[in-house]
Order: sequence, then structure tokens, then C-alpha cells
Amino acid sequence: MDRAAVFDVDGTLVDTNHLHVATWWEAFRQAGHHIPMHAIHRAVGLASSDLIAHLLGDDRDRDRDDELSCAHKVLYGQYFDRLPALPDAGRLLRRLHQDGWNVVLATSAGGA
Repeated sequence: MDRAAVFDVDGTLVDTNHLHVATWWEAFRQAGHHIPMHAIHRAVGLASSDLIAHLLGDDRDRDRDDELSCAHKVLYGQYFDRLPALPDAGRLLRRLHQDGWNVVLATSAGGA
């Protein structure tokens, strides 16, 4: 019987939470919004559209949602490749592969 292990890269194999917080904070700041980092931290993990709605509310200018999301993606993309994997993530993946597991890396991040 084949065995498979599926891992989400973003936040599981690589600690991306702080980068998401910092880049969302900067995207909001550039758009003229003052959102506390702790509020963004609690919203990380939501889809971009849901995160924006949660933090700015329903009375926001929805026409600017794509602009905010795009700004976050650009800022995030500048630093993502510099993030190290979590300790022992690589060792775990290699061990599973050596033990005959099919290792699958997944992400919901756009542009992957």
C-alpha cells in the first residue's frame, strides 16, 4: 500500500506568520490604513479577501481590495525566499522519503 504525507509549506514547513504580519501591515500603511500588528497577526491564515474584510470592515472601499492584496503579494515576494525552513523540516521530509512515503508539498499561496 502506498503511503503519502502532504505538507502545507506556508506556516507549516516554513514559519511565514511574522512575514505575513509585517507585509500586510506595510500594505495597509501604504494605503493609508493604521491597523495594529496584533490585529493582523490574529487574522493571518484567512484568505486575502477575508483578511481585508475582517480588518477594514464592510464599509471599506472594496474597489481597493485588489490593490491591497497585490501590495501584500509584492512585499511578501521580496522576502519569502530568504525564510529558512523550520528546524528539522528537511530532515523529516528526507526521512519520510527514505522510508518509502510519497511526500507532497502543497500551498494555497498564489504564484507557487
